[in-house]
Amino acid sequence: MAINVVVNQRHLQIQLKQLETVWHTVINGYNLSQAATVLHTSQSSLSKHIAALENQLKTEVFIRQGKRLTGLTPMGEALLPHIESIFAEIRTIENLSLDYNNPQSGTLTIATTHTQARYVLPEIVKQFKEKFPKVQLVLQQADPETIANMVIRGQADIGIATESLLHNAYLRCYRYYDWSHRIIVPNDHELAGQENIDLPTLASYPIVTYHGGFTGRSTIDKTFHDAGLEPDVVLAALDADVISTYVSAGLGVGIIAEMAFEASHYQSLTAIPVDHFGRFTSWIAVRDDAEVRQFGKAFIKLCQEQFS
Repeated sequence: MAINVVVNQRHLQIQLKQLETVWHTVINGYNLSQAATVLHTSQSSLSKHIAALENQLKTEVFIRQGKRLTGLTPMGEALLPHIESIFAEIRTIENLSLDYNNPQSGTLTIATTHTQARYVLPEIVKQFKEKFPKVQLVLQQADPETIANMVIRGQADIGIATESLLHNAYLRCYRYYDWSHRIIVPNDHELAGQENIDLPTLASYPIVTYHGGFTGRSTIDKTFHDAGLEPDVVLAALDADVISTYVSAGLGVGIIAEMAFEASHYQSLTAIPVDHFGRFTSWIAVRDDAEVRQFGKAFIKLCQEQFS
């Protein structure tokens, strides 16, 4: 994204390159060296852009500790949303141009959780690649909060997760599908033959489930807490495959997302429906003030048709 425009407004002469430097410095964790690598320039060049912008604004944008940048000043905090909006518009213009000139090729970056990437999206990816063979599809796995930030900051075109997307003012969300949890136990476990397991009974066993912030874990914790129960979570993992493996090894009773139980892969395990933790919705999100490319919209449509 080559940017050399100068915006003249009375006493200010701000180059978009300066704003781009601020933006990339923030999304790269205030690491100027890393930002310079992304922008294919030198660290000293970025430092000059920042100094020039701060000179124009007559105030500092970044907090400094020695020569290191460690955060944004109040001015920087106020400036950042406007910078992000500017580059969202630039990306939209760029996408319009690319769709007009070469609609069947490009890159589509999807930020999602391991659960979505592993258990829900494989068929969608297959269909998408059959329809758009020249589009490079990139799956970035992260936690829900990071997924939201990646979409907001333009590091991903589309985000897919259950938590952290719907109530974000910067994102436009589309309903994907609803799901609930399952209890998994070895076939020879004493709970294996039961159809309904109450919370006190479940809490009396060691629990193997998701790490905090993933796949409804906060709701699991709240449900037990509200019932006055303190389960012994002996292992927390990001991945239902890991949870299933340790349940098979006899470490405890597993609680996983229903779409993550693959009976053919774990024939030694039994899955038991459970409604104590409620139902959840996975959402598809894009940045609200920017448009994805046409093949991105086609990807979203394939997802929406998956469970219709």
